[in-house]
Amino acid sequence: MQLKAIETKEKNILVSASAGSGKTTVLIARLMDLVMKDHVSIDSILAMTFTEAAANEMKKRLAAELQNALKTATTEEEIAYITRQLTSIQTAHISTIHSFCLSIIQEYYYILGLDPQRIASIMDNGTMVLFQQKALQEAFEKQYQLQDPVFLQLCQMFSARPENDEALSNMVKNLATLASSKSDPDAWLNSLALMYKDKQLIEDLPKEIYDNFFEYLMVEVTRYEEMLTRIDELYRLKYDDQVKKHAIVQQKINALYDIQKALEAKDYLAYRTAFLGIVHAVIPPSPDKEDKEYARLRKNILALEDTQLEILFTENEFMQDIRNLYPFIKKLVEICFDYRNAYASMKEKQKVIDFDDMEHFALDILQAKNGQVANAYREKFVEIMVDEFQDSNDVQNQLVMLICRENNVFRVGDIKQSIYGFRHAKPSLMKGLIDHRGIHDEVIYLSNNYRSKKMIVDFNNDLFKRLMNIEGFSCSYAKEDDVETGVPAQLEDNVPICFHAIFHNEIKETEGLIVSKNELKASYIANQILEIKERDHRKWKDFVVLVRGNARKDDMKKIFDELHIPYFIDIKYGFYQSNAVQVILSVLKCILHPHDDISFTAAMLSPLFQKSTMDLAEAKLQKEKTQSYYSWFSEHPFDGFEQLQDLIYQKEHRRVSELLNLLYNIKDYYRLHTTIQEKTNLDLLFEKAVQFEEKNASGLSSFLTQIEQIKDAQTAEAIPIGSEADVVRVMSIHQSKGLQFPVVFLWSTDKQTPIEFKDFCISDSELGLAMKAMDLPKRYVRTTIPRIAMEHKKDKEELEEEMRILYVATTRAQTEMHIVDCILDLEAYHQPLTMSSVYNRNGYTSWILQTFLCNPSPLFTIKEIHRLWHSDVQEEKLETYHPFKTYQKPIKEIQMITASSQGHNDFPKFQLSQEMQGSDYGTMMHTMIEHLGTAPWSKELIQQTADTLEISLQPWDINTLIQLGNDTDFLAMNQGNIYHEMPFMVKDEDSILHGYMDFVCFQDTTIYIVDFKTDAVEEEELKQRYKEQLGMYHKALKILYPTHKIQPAIYSLHLHKMINI
Repeated sequence: MQLKAIETKEKNILVSASAGSGKTTVLIARLMDLVMKDHVSIDSILAMTFTEAAANEMKKRLAAELQNALKTATTEEEIAYITRQLTSIQTAHISTIHSFCLSIIQEYYYILGLDPQRIASIMDNGTMVLFQQKALQEAFEKQYQLQDPVFLQLCQMFSARPENDEALSNMVKNLATLASSKSDPDAWLNSLALMYKDKQLIEDLPKEIYDNFFEYLMVEVTRYEEMLTRIDELYRLKYDDQVKKHAIVQQKINALYDIQKALEAKDYLAYRTAFLGIVHAVIPPSPDKEDKEYARLRKNILALEDTQLEILFTENEFMQDIRNLYPFIKKLVEICFDYRNAYASMKEKQKVIDFDDMEHFALDILQAKNGQVANAYREKFVEIMVDEFQDSNDVQNQLVMLICRENNVFRVGDIKQSIYGFRHAKPSLMKGLIDHRGIHDEVIYLSNNYRSKKMIVDFNNDLFKRLMNIEGFSCSYAKEDDVETGVPAQLEDNVPICFHAIFHNEIKETEGLIVSKNELKASYIANQILEIKERDHRKWKDFVVLVRGNARKDDMKKIFDELHIPYFIDIKYGFYQSNAVQVILSVLKCILHPHDDISFTAAMLSPLFQKSTMDLAEAKLQKEKTQSYYSWFSEHPFDGFEQLQDLIYQKEHRRVSELLNLLYNIKDYYRLHTTIQEKTNLDLLFEKAVQFEEKNASGLSSFLTQIEQIKDAQTAEAIPIGSEADVVRVMSIHQSKGLQFPVVFLWSTDKQTPIEFKDFCISDSELGLAMKAMDLPKRYVRTTIPRIAMEHKKDKEELEEEMRILYVATTRAQTEMHIVDCILDLEAYHQPLTMSSVYNRNGYTSWILQTFLCNPSPLFTIKEIHRLWHSDVQEEKLETYHPFKTYQKPIKEIQMITASSQGHNDFPKFQLSQEMQGSDYGTMMHTMIEHLGTAPWSKELIQQTADTLEISLQPWDINTLIQLGNDTDFLAMNQGNIYHEMPFMVKDEDSILHGYMDFVCFQDTTIYIVDFKTDAVEEEELKQRYKEQLGMYHKALKILYPTHKIQPAIYSLHLHKMINI
């Protein structure tokens, strides 16, 4: 199947690639097949990935393959062709989707009238948070000024305190983010209120809401039936003498028929009537008080009945609430528009863009002027490749559809690994292509795993065939997903997957410990890593610990520190909260406000000044009550206090970056008192200070104010290690996607936190907005049909995503897979895995144990831990500081030669008008020539193009362009493939020739080069000035295209003449 995926052409190919099936290898092999076998130039291929790392890896592997091909090439033509492809790799369209969008904007920004300075400045996360806060303030101020009663009532609905609009602000921001994932955000936002307008009957509601509402009722009834059936079985098996109690259960089961019939007909009135009837009889208590299963089932049945009774309003009540909510939904959408407009204005004013702008500006450009740009890309790209297609959203998919042909898209993905719902990824896009194939479409399944040992492969097949195929869920594990091993080595040295069951209560009672389950789990995992490392002589880097959330990383960090196990843990949001950064920021605050006792105390207790709490306590006792610590220590200075005073004095005269350097050197803080992680964080803080200074003329106060405003934004710690560092890695399952490790420990749990749905209003990309109904002023709250439908959809989607996250986790291991959790009793898991148990959110531990305890397998073993373990503290590896060593071996100088550095540089002074210097004039004319298209050009076309580009032309300029467009030689050169501002880089013995050529035309056997010059000199002088520059162009193209004739020329815009060189 891999070969088929590589060689099938003239089709839209969708490759469904399970974990470890070699999808990256297939992508590279297909690229090589296109380039080498089909002679498709790399410039004619668009390959889009989801991360820069993936794009760089693809370029790196492609370059390696081309280098190998170059070594075996035999003809000059073949060598030249491969050399051209190697030269093109760095500028090829192998990039992230955002990078490709940015390239569209950079090339065609003028179509939308964008400022070129703006598209060169992409906001960082901190700046984005600042702008969004200001935009929200602006949108809300507008509403407060209007004093619209609907808005004021909406504020009351979101918060009991009128002055607190935080919840409403968050809703507006979330709604705007969701809108940005749509290809037409404005149209989507405008559609939201229509879902609530003039709806009289349940069937009048949008289909998505209607279907999800009844699906929710069906799921609850199915769970109800499962539990009742199990209690019925318990009576038959254990309590057959309890005839009366059993009869109540049977009566409920018989009554289920009417409920199910009503739901099949989607008859809400009949369902409501039938359910109200069935709950009159209450499930009796267990005949055996020790029967935990019966007690659990009864409790869950009663809870389900209570939940249903709480929401079974009449149809009239439901629909009246929906109609009443219409003005509030409409107002919320209006505020969202105001916010989006304010945010967009701020970005335009500050000349910046964000990642959403990249996608939407690119879409707007592709759709402008009847799709002219889209047509150009459609002509250009012979093949479009999309990696990780399961994570695409509507905007990204729309972008591909705008530029593709009917049969030239190659998509690779795996629905089972779609785990980015929080980024609005839509696995349904991939599922739709699989289920609804057109005449040009083909789906190929990669059914071999090349990563994991056979036992791990078979374990995953068994687990996910059961888990992902439970009735009532959209995800599936089809027969095509059932993979086999790919190489013989996977059959050797297999060990079963091991579930480590820590009986925590038993251990704590025996040992008399007061310790949390998480601390025990972390300690046990560390112990097992030490044990396996010593037993199997493994390296630290062979191990990874996968956790579901960032909180568990802290538990692993603590135990690894205690045992001196080398590790790398990328803790999200950790940068501004990291110890070293906190220390430096505290001292900076102290420098700015020395009389602020909190900042002063933090600075004094830090390693920079090393005062003790006793020192400060003594100062507290001796100083005046209103006197600051700084004031007291100024009168009673200690050794080193003068450094602080010097810094305070210098704060007005030094840049922030200079102050940081001074702080890093106090008591050799940077070198002696920080870990490698902290050093890297301090480097990043220094970089942020430099970036701040480049953009702002203000000093320390403004820098600290900005930090304070953005410190809660998502800023991860800087990464201090390379990929090959010998350390244990602890990462979230999301971070592990695409990676593999010899030994994997999965931190499992027996409970998943349910979505609480506390927010007054929630949103969904398909169902829109769902508010609760509220009676003011008493704030009585009721649910609504859209709310029930949306909560169910989100609950179901999250559970399906959890299944896929577990799949990602259990497919990372190459050799050993260990699953660790604390449990009370294994007997509780001896029950089938059903829809009810999944909706009960019992977690990965339940899913795995229920599957394999009910279906015993040699693939899976359980290791019970009843006694406390002991771990030896590892010998700490001390950091050694070495002086930098200089390179001592022979060197060979490679010159970097640009075309503009060649030839005569002592030009006579030439002055244009005061408004435009020579270089600006030349740039303007080059831009016009590039965008006018194929010559000749009319006066009207020239003026129209200038207007589009916002360029002001004089009559002389228009006449100059008309004469160029009518030049006989230039017209002849317009017959072929034309490139403007064509970049080149080529090695010529010990030199690298590189630069840009103004105009290059490729014809069958000849390549024409034209360099446009504005110099006001005669022909011979022009030749003398630029012959070496044109000669270098000639040499570079001759190296790349040895069989072509190269014809360089200068076109003088001053003389209106083509001059051959």
